Amino acid sequence: MKKLAGFMVLLSFLFVFSAASADIPSPVIKSVTASSDYDNNLPAKAVDGKDRTRWESEWKNDQWLRLEFEEPVTLTGIRIKWETASAYTYKILGSLDGSQWQVLAEIPDGNEGEDIRINFKKPAECRFVKIDCADRATAWGFSIFEIEFNAGKPYKNLPKRVSIPKGKKFFKVEQKGDKYWLVDPSGRPFISKGVNVVLDKDGAVLQNSQYYDVSEKYKSREDWAKDAIKRLKKWKFNTIGSWSDAATYFYDMPFTVMLGIPSTTDHRLVDVFDPMFIENVEATVAGKCKRFRDAKYLVGYYIDNELPWYGDVGWYTGHAPLLLDEYSRLPDNAPGRKKLEEFLQCAYNKSIDDFMKVRGAQSREAREQFAGIVADEYFSVICDTIRKYDPNHLILGVRFACNAPDDVARACGEHCDIVSVNYYCKNMKVDRQLFDNYYFICKKPIMITEFSYRAMENRSGDKNTKGADVTVKTQADRATGFDKYVTQVMEFPYLVGYHWFDYFDQSPQGRSFDGENSNYGIVDIYDEEYEILTGQMKKTNKQADTVHKKSELPYPDKAVSLSGYASVNNKSEARPSVAFCDIAELNVRRLGVWADSSSAAGFKFSKETDAEGAAFLKCEVTTGSGWGCGFNIPCDLKVKNGDTSVDLQGYKGIRIKMSVSNNLPFSLFMNESGANELGKLEYKGIKGADGESFSSEPNAGDGAVMTYDYPFDQFMLRTVFGNQSGNKTVDLQAIRNFDLYFPGNSGDGTCEIYEITLY
Repeated sequence: MKKLAGFMVLLSFLFVFSAASADIPSPVIKSVTASSDYDNNLPAKAVDGKDRTRWESEWKNDQWLRLEFEEPVTLTGIRIKWETASAYTYKILGSLDGSQWQVLAEIPDGNEGEDIRINFKKPAECRFVKIDCADRATAWGFSIFEIEFNAGKPYKNLPKRVSIPKGKKFFKVEQKGDKYWLVDPSGRPFISKGVNVVLDKDGAVLQNSQYYDVSEKYKSREDWAKDAIKRLKKWKFNTIGSWSDAATYFYDMPFTVMLGIPSTTDHRLVDVFDPMFIENVEATVAGKCKRFRDAKYLVGYYIDNELPWYGDVGWYTGHAPLLLDEYSRLPDNAPGRKKLEEFLQCAYNKSIDDFMKVRGAQSREAREQFAGIVADEYFSVICDTIRKYDPNHLILGVRFACNAPDDVARACGEHCDIVSVNYYCKNMKVDRQLFDNYYFICKKPIMITEFSYRAMENRSGDKNTKGADVTVKTQADRATGFDKYVTQVMEFPYLVGYHWFDYFDQSPQGRSFDGENSNYGIVDIYDEEYEILTGQMKKTNKQADTVHKKSELPYPDKAVSLSGYASVNNKSEARPSVAFCDIAELNVRRLGVWADSSSAAGFKFSKETDAEGAAFLKCEVTTGSGWGCGFNIPCDLKVKNGDTSVDLQGYKGIRIKMSVSNNLPFSLFMNESGANELGKLEYKGIKGADGESFSSEPNAGDGAVMTYDYPFDQFMLRTVFGNQSGNKTVDLQAIRNFDLYFPGNSGDGTCEIYEITLY
């Protein structure tokens, strides 16, 4: 821990005082020390007069911040501007000598992000003041933007502090008749109709941007919370969704809490076998669950949001989960790598190095199995810890990003009470098969925890160029989307709730951490509701319970697997091998690049020759922190279909000779004629092709020049691009293009392509 004791230089930090008269001097701070600090957020930043700088402690309970004045001063109160990572139980202590302390004030129910004024029990002469933080309100440490002291009269008209309502009965799930329902503390059936991000101010914005902020319109956050709850109830919503202000927890409105378990590495699912992961779980869960253990209106806890269960991202892109690959890159002594070694030796009699050379069905099977092993450890450790500290409330899953590997979903169902899924649906036709699969695999009720529609017609000026693409033209179209979506999902017998994303529009200049600039809000950035939307929300929400009760849809009797290889429409007669693309003649401007530019992903191309004079295409790859990047490879075949797609019937596959940087992952995508983004009303392919997109098994480079074979009968349907209602068949008679894809969060590297051949 970095302590700032012995701070010998006089700091020029002057406290802002609410003094009774100008005769009261403003004392100078001699030193500021802390039990710890984190990420260069030093103790002195809590008193530098800047609202954007802060002190942050280590991510542990029982931390403190201590201030020493140049000379004793009589104080009557304190103002603390907490960051979101605040304390929910803490004390203010005073001392004349730094060893004998008296309690000046005690707060048992602090809120995240609270700007709080506190009157001391009585005026106290102090040379030292200590903020003794006991329990965290979040998974992070303790963090303070700014501190101010009051040396004058006590603060007037402070809002009365309220406590979270306590109860002896809590929310649960039950099957009543042939339907699943939540049941509220009074015993009544309950469908959770929620809204995410209910805040008085958008906290994820750029400087000098336009954004939602009503914090100055209200006397206190409590007044704002009461008004926000009143509006939600007017629109017939009944639940405070994720990432909402804790000030909304103190009233008679059901709410949910996000835990957010810190990982032990940069990857959020690595290494769950490390004892440090168990320590992180214990530290995060203990404080949260002790706080909410008896909360009457808490529906339950989300463990986390959109975790990368497929290794690179949280949604299915056509490849097997790559968690096995992530664990293979851990140090030799890491617990997770040892667990992987044990699994591969027992199941396949192979070392990690030997297995990484395996291709085909066994490779996919092992990756799916190991993802399930990781998930079982993850859910069992976390859920057992939650129930140790809070046996009263539901565990609401991890908010899967649409899809999840079957074995991961199964582990979630075994340990959680509800399976939560974030599902956006542009064409307003909800994929019933997706949710039937979840229920059949998990045997637990399901809650949709994110969905939305955004319109180009909006008052905030949102361009809707970033974020989940559920774009429609008008606010009336948004209202139609809400009604169609909710009416469809409430027919599902296992569905117990749906939560809209989100309360207010995003900044038209984009969200600070990913650039999202979408009209997802029920209100605009000026706090005016979209009345066409809210009018429909009120009507649809009111009818949702009846739709659910009267639905006659059956429970699924089987699961339809999204994994596995697609069938191939091919001729029996073989065609001779031929170059797909002449690298020596390739014009790099013909390479169609697509990339997550918001995370700096992209390529730099050049044509070069090796020592033997062989031409190759050099691709310098930056995968970024988002979903990554790819480029399509032009085809040199002379005979093409009318839309420039090519007939590849008679070929077995495509072969690429190239070198790829060590451990840089990549896949090959194959797109049929008509392939396009999800949600199109039709996919206009030719010659019977129906616009599907397929992916190879994933590979990872080792730095050497290698030949990679991609048989056409070992491609899998992609579920994030292309037609999802097609024939699940590779229609070789009309293949539009091949893309080389590099997933995000994979670092930077180089790919050098020498030959591309059909065989």
